[in-house]
Amino acid sequence: GHFMANIAHEFRTPLSALAASIELLLVELDNLTRSEIQDLTNTLYLGILNLETLIDNLLEGASIETGNFRVFPAASGVREIITSSYQVMAPLLRKYEQNLVIDLPDELPYVGADKRRIVQVVVNLLSNASRYAPSETEIRLSARVLPDWVEVSVSDQGPGIPQAYRDKLFSGSLLTRIEDGLMKKGAGLGLSVVNAIVKAHGGEVGMRDHQGGGSVFWFTIPIIGEQ
Repeated sequence: GHFMANIAHEFRTPLSALAASIELLLVELDNLTRSEIQDLTNTLYLGILNLETLIDNLLEGASIETGNFRVFPAASGVREIITSSYQVMAPLLRKYEQNLVIDLPDELPYVGADKRRIVQVVVNLLSNASRYAPSETEIRLSARVLPDWVEVSVSDQGPGIPQAYRDKLFSGSLLTRIEDGLMKKGAGLGLSVVNAIVKAHGGEVGMRDHQGGGSVFWFTIPIIGEQ
């Protein structure tokens, strides 16, 4: 029941926001300028992208809980994964006026990745960074090559995460709101899915403090030969 109640909450807010925007469009259509209509439509689009991410997380969360969760890694390009993730998140980052910097080495080996799911991991990390980072700050999406692994990281200039909560970050037990406003509801579900997907690839996930404030969330995926 606890899980279902949380899920109901997860959906209520984004659906209410979508309904309000559509209602405004319907009622005011004749009085709205073209650019106002465009803004509203863009907001609807962003809301739907968010819901898609949420639904992906819930489906993964359910299959993880029932033990039906499997990944199918194949040789994948890191650049391609990062580009796909950026394309999903770009409208949201633009809306919040956050500056995404992509920082990749010239040479990147192939990794063994279930591409759709690793894109989901990166989208989740970008989505969380966007949620906590103030507007006009930098969110950095980076990759670096380690022996046998590629580490992908997302760093933000948000408020950072208090020490007391860090152990629980990736366990899914953070579904309840942390009252001081540092963790918004929903971050825990995404991170528990991130953890499960990366672990299923044989990789690791973690977070560290960002120099100058904020957080860096990182994960590793195994290299499978040179690109």
